[in-house]
Amino acid sequence: NPVAINCRADFKQFVREFWDYVPGASNIIWNWHLDVLCEELQIVAERVFAGLPKEYDLVINIPPGTSKSTLCSILFPAWCWTRKAETRVLSASHTDELVLDLANKSREVIRSERYTELFPGIDLHKDQDTKGYYRNVYGGDRKTCTVGGKTPLGFHAHFLLPDDPIDPMKGLSEAELKTARNFTVNVLPTRKVNKSVSATILIMQRLGV
Repeated sequence: NPVAINCRADFKQFVREFWDYVPGASNIIWNWHLDVLCEELQIVAERVFAGLPKEYDLVINIPPGTSKSTLCSILFPAWCWTRKAETRVLSASHTDELVLDLANKSREVIRSERYTELFPGIDLHKDQDTKGYYRNVYGGDRKTCTVGGKTPLGFHAHFLLPDDPIDPMKGLSEAELKTARNFTVNVLPTRKVNKSVSATILIMQRLGV
């Protein structure tokens, strides 16, 4: 299927094809920054798929309402499975509610008839299929955790996706910043499948260093 081939090869094409399958997504209005995000995410992902040492981690600091979570935390993990079905993803946020919502929306894309039509065989494993932790029949999986609560210990991933590790309403809280720093600097780096290859993609508003 040429559509499937194009979607696998180009994350931007995957985004355009599956945007409408994201629960609650409004009509897409394409802007140049979406090109940049798709291209940067694919650059990082290609090295992971090839097992090459990463050149850098990716930090995405842009304002709310710019579709960064839809691209990075919902569509990107679903696309990764089309390229390397055994990809493992660890996603995190400042609240359990937010990280579960993002993971579940990605799961709904994967469950969609269109995804199944274009990428047959990438089925969710019946024995492990919850909002907070699901995996496919090839061993790829996605697990959620929270910055200051639910721990990711015991789980290792190819992609680490902290999305809003700081509550925007508490951006001036030194305690909140300290917790986010500790999680990002001391906890996440220990959760990699391969420390030289696995990549961290940080998605947030610029709220603190």
